[in-house]
Amino acid sequence: MGQASLLYIFLTFLKLGATAFGGYMSLVAMVQKQLVEVDKKLKEEDLLDGISLTSVLPGPVAVNTIAYVGYHLRGIPGAVVAFAGIIIPSLLLVIFLSWLYFSYGNIPAVKNIFNGITPAITALIVTVAIGMARKTIKVPMQWLICLLAALLLIFIGGFTVTFLLIVGSGVAGVFLFRQSVANDAAITGESPFSKRQLVISGGILLVLLCILLWGGQAPGAPLGIQIVSTFSGISLTLFGGGYVVIPALHELFVENLKWLTSAEFADGIAIGQITPGPIFITATFIGYKVAGIVGALLATFAMFTPPAILTVLLSRFVKVLNRSAGVKAAMKGIRAAVIGMIFASAITIGQTISLSVIAAVIFLVTFFISYKYTISPIYLIVGAGLAGFILF
Repeated sequence: MGQASLLYIFLTFLKLGATAFGGYMSLVAMVQKQLVEVDKKLKEEDLLDGISLTSVLPGPVAVNTIAYVGYHLRGIPGAVVAFAGIIIPSLLLVIFLSWLYFSYGNIPAVKNIFNGITPAITALIVTVAIGMARKTIKVPMQWLICLLAALLLIFIGGFTVTFLLIVGSGVAGVFLFRQSVANDAAITGESPFSKRQLVISGGILLVLLCILLWGGQAPGAPLGIQIVSTFSGISLTLFGGGYVVIPALHELFVENLKWLTSAEFADGIAIGQITPGPIFITATFIGYKVAGIVGALLATFAMFTPPAILTVLLSRFVKVLNRSAGVKAAMKGIRAAVIGMIFASAITIGQTISLSVIAAVIFLVTFFISYKYTISPIYLIVGAGLAGFILF
């Protein structure tokens, strides 16, 4: 497993960012397929560690996970180029669609393409979950944790359940697997963070929180400062991602700040859904409405950067803690829960498929190719989109 170059990291996530339709878990599935299976630049357990960490942090989980992966591959430069690569395609596309929307009042019709992409995304997630389970889950208790996690997310869902699953599966892992982990191999020590590193990390967090609590709230603050402060505050206080954030965004931007009408907000969410990337990319649309292209860039930067920095900071603690037997045992439980969550997300996304013979064929063909052959998921997504456009 050779070291990944910065150019490779940027171009890989640029391509993934241009085709990552279907939400957070679809992007995770594509990262797993491309970096773990096809290019062999990343270990599966490292990706699962990133998912486990970002699942309990604020902000867009998908982008935070990419920042974690980039940092794991090449440190801070890797995190920066991975972050840029995954954001740029959706940023440019949303700016273009926002211009069309506010100039002509129309959103381009892409329904047929997405009718093909959705079953393909679902099939990819299922194959990734199966592959992860075969490699990671070794004992019956891990299967039980996996099953419980899937059932709880399917029938209850929400961030609180996700958070409790991560914490609960970690605690269960300590009790269930600590002895076996200690017996498997001697645990080597690693130097903990120095006080200086802790002070620097705490200082950066304090600056981020100051932006949240004070930065743009002063009377008469420039519009750009208001945009950066507002979106930074959102990114550091909203947990759960996806549809969980929509009510909070509506209350802030429609009811309180009055930057958008309800109709414009709904259309902004729609644009966020028909473009690749996380639903948080709606920030670009809102920023464009408030201050044009500059507003779009500022809003996007403020929405995604603070939680990504937080993820990178905490990932350094994870690398230290992973040397302990207790943490390794906890991660055995957490990884099982994460795989259950991936299975659950496949079912959740699958429920949005428009039922038809064509959709079923696209699902089965994608599942077969993905499960049987090592092929980049980008080609499968593009092919499914073209099939949907032609066949529907």
